[in-house]
Amino acid sequence: MYDENTNNINNKYKRPRYGLYVLIIVVILLLILILFLYLIRSPLIFRSGAFSLTTSTTEQGSTAVLSLDNSYVFASPLRAKANGEQIRITVFVLNDRGMGMSGKKVTIGGGNVLQVASVQPVTDSQGRATFDISASGAPGVYIIQAATDGVTLTQKATVSFD
Repeated sequence: MYDENTNNINNKYKRPRYGLYVLIIVVILLLILILFLYLIRSPLIFRSGAFSLTTSTTEQGSTAVLSLDNSYVFASPLRAKANGEQIRITVFVLNDRGMGMSGKKVTIGGGNVLQVASVQPVTDSQGRATFDISASGAPGVYIIQAATDGVTLTQKATVSFD
């Protein structure tokens, strides 16, 4: 009925399959690691069309157009003392693809009381134009507008002189 020798022989060949399970898990983890490393190094996944080192206005036969929504104006600092302190106004003129447009003449306005010094009135390769403004004895809040190609940009900057 019960043969102790036969039972020992059968148990001898029934090894636990833990080694096989560990091997399968290690192989799966290695495949995941290889896939992760490939995805990190792949430039196509993290590439954005909004920024580019080139500022050409023509790409693949289409002409890039000035975008009033993409272009923006900002001031730093937002508050200064009248009679001497200056506020730097930076204007970025961007096309419909979010890339800077070079060679654009930019003008700014904020009223007759402000003095505008043109630091860089023509945009560079990033589409940036720079101005310094100051107020002589006229404290108040001013809205700064920028224009290029005869068109006023949508965004404005609000500054104040004390």
